[in-house]
Order: sequence, then structure tokens, then C-alpha cells
Amino acid sequence: MSSIKAFAFDLGNVLFSFDYNIALDKIKEVINQYKKEVVNKLMYTDFTLHFEKGLISPEDFFRKFNQVLSLDLTYERFLDVWCKIFLPKDEIINFARIISKKYPLYLISNINKLHFEYLYREYRDTFSFFKGLILSYQVKAVKPEFKIYKQLKKISGVDFKNIVYIDDRMDLIKQAKRFSLHCIQFTNKEALINDLKSLNVSL
Repeated sequence: MSSIKAFAFDLGNVLFSFDYNIALDKIKEVINQYKKEVVNKLMYTDFTLHFEKGLISPEDFFRKFNQVLSLDLTYERFLDVWCKIFLPKDEIINFARIISKKYPLYLISNINKLHFEYLYREYRDTFSFFKGLILSYQVKAVKPEFKIYKQLKKISGVDFKNIVYIDDRMDLIKQAKRFSLHCIQFTNKEALINDLKSLNVSL
């Protein structure tokens, strides 16, 4: 018999794919840097860290975005560029919806205020079957910091050893294992189902 009592899903590249190239294609005529350099700044540095931790306002991040990328976008234009980079992964969202009929689901995500508010506005139904949302900008901590996982435990009322945590990033998976969560690195639906079966999860 399985000891699993709850699920915690990551958002980016699990429930929604995202691609900064979509944003950069919209402003390619005004970017004075190579696209690869800009993507590296956005994805592989601490460029968004304080924003994801909720330590700076959207307006402050907007100014930083313009400054670091040497742009002069209006705030309205920035919102369009910055937020419209997501696509729902319908197969996984529907799978999560089915699981939610048997287990409480929680969302745990490193995400900034603008991205979440955009996704919630455009895809509100996707969030309706999650019992709780643990969002880095609200918690003031990002994965793999213990504080954000501690909030998951508090909101769910479930011990780590009874939670399945699903994330696409192996670096975060490795850290989460230290807290005794049942961790699954997400690659695709079929692999996820097999990993859950190995935990004796009833699907």
C-alpha cells in the first residue's frame, strides 16, 4: 500500500512550457546583443532571482530589464514581451486534473508576480484543482531553499515523506531529496506514470 498522501507539481516545463525566444523575437529589431547572450542572461544568471523572491516590484524589474538589455520599452510593451512566453501542456494538465480526484495537489514554483498573474488570468481553470499554491514571490524564497518546501508542508499538512514532488530540473530534485520528499524528475507523461507506479500510487 502506498504511503503517498499528496502531490506537489512544479509549473515551468511541467504544466506549462516556456520559451524566452518568443519574447526576444518580438523585439529583435531593437536588441543590440546577440539573442544567445540575452537568453543566457535571462535563464542562466541571477537576473530574475530577486523578482522571483518578491524582493523587488514589477516596476523595478521592468527598469532592470530595459537597463540590462539596453532597451527602451514602454511598460505596456514590456508586459506583452515578458509574459506571453508560455504554452499549456494540456496532456499533463489533464493528467494532473485526474490525479486531483484522488489526491490533494499543490503547486510549488519559482515564479515572479507578473508571470503568475498572467497565467492565472489566462488559464485560471488550470489552477482550480490545486488545493494550494506555493509561489516563490509570495513565500520570499526559491527552490531549493528549505523555506519554500517548509511552506508546502505547512499548507498541505502532510509530512515530506508522504508527498510526491515532480520537477523537471535535476538540480532541484537532488536538493529536495535531502528533505525526504518522494522526488520524480519530469520528462514526459509515460515516464511519470511509470515512476508513480513504482511508488504504488493508485492512478
